[in-house]
Amino acid sequence: MAASGQSRSVFVVQRSFSRVRRGYDPDEVDRHLQLVSEWFTGSRMGEAARELEEKLAAREQAAAAAAESARRTLEGARIEAEATLEGARLRAAADVEATAKAREEAVVAARAAAEEELARLRAHADEELRARRAQAGEELRLLREQAAEQLAGERAQAERELRAYVERRQREADRLVDAARRGRRAADD
Repeated sequence: MAASGQSRSVFVVQRSFSRVRRGYDPDEVDRHLQLVSEWFTGSRMGEAARELEEKLAAREQAAAAAAESARRTLEGARIEAEATLEGARLRAAADVEATAKAREEAVVAARAAAEEELARLRAHADEELRARRAQAGEELRLLREQAAEQLAGERAQAERELRAYVERRQREADRLVDAARRGRRAADD
């Protein structure tokens, strides 16, 4: 690509166009401007912008993966809580079969224990979910801030490079216009 960019750069600094009845040949000038546009589009600044977009997309995917992981952890905690509740219910049923008198007490105790365990596990799961969400949110915020800072820095660098490039091209254009005017004056004399 560098070789084609260099070969096109020869056309960017082309200093003469064919003369037609009223100025330069419009088709030739249009072809020249098309070559300048193609050369600029394939430049390092275009590639840097594409790389930034790819990095930002990768960071957003990582943040989404972290959120999905937190959701799966919460789901696991919920299943574990349900399994614990089911185990407590099975223990209560075994106690009921052992004795009729202890049956009432065992059922009440098992239900109370199961509900307390479920409440504790739910509270723990809710706490874990809040913590994971906060952590994922913070990580996402930090990633976005980092991406925004990097993008701003790279955008500023690209803008500085673009301004420098435009200034160089403007000086070159001014030099060419001055040379053309001198040439016209010399031809008119």
